[in-house]
Amino acid sequence: MFDQKKLWDKAHQDGEINHYSSTPTELAEEVIKIIQPSSKILELGCGVGNDSGAFTSAGHHVLATDFSEVAIRKNSERFKDDSNLTFEMLDMSQPFRFADNEFDVVYARLSLHYFTEEITRRVFSEIHRVLKPNGYFCFMCKSTKDPLYGKGKEIEKDMFEYEGHVRHFFNEESARSMLDNNFKIDEIECGDGKFYGSDSAYVKAIATAVK
Repeated sequence: MFDQKKLWDKAHQDGEINHYSSTPTELAEEVIKIIQPSSKILELGCGVGNDSGAFTSAGHHVLATDFSEVAIRKNSERFKDDSNLTFEMLDMSQPFRFADNEFDVVYARLSLHYFTEEITRRVFSEIHRVLKPNGYFCFMCKSTKDPLYGKGKEIEKDMFEYEGHVRHFFNEESARSMLDNNFKIDEIECGDGKFYGSDSAYVKAIATAVK
């Protein structure tokens, strides 16, 4: 399997996605409207930090993580004067270092669809563990309706490697299965949109932790 960390380190080093860093995404704007003031947020896969900065600008406290060392280094410098925003490297495939019930919100936009089903289920379990009771879990993943679905080498069901990128595509059924009994689903939606300038399709969910 292609080294995904090297791929994203190079993308951030070359500045391939820097022009997406100035404005928050629609998902972040939606989440800001529903979460409680001064929430403690764990962001999984912060990328260029556009949503991280939007959350702190709205008065929240954010620990933004990514497995790209380059992304973390660049974001730490860019947002060095923001005392409510911390960046940290994190490999989601490994157990989280965070305490139980530590966060009010876990936010993951386009960062959970890189793992096998077995690992993805472990990640969802860790997210549930670190969320406070009734804490929000907000995520978006590429769906099986995405134009890239089925392209490249099949790794397992609904998971493919194409031009170096590994993607595990979701649908509503699989998203509900991942959330299972640990979360109450407040909203789940499948739709189309543009991600990083390309046509895509997504599954979006907002759920609260049941404990």
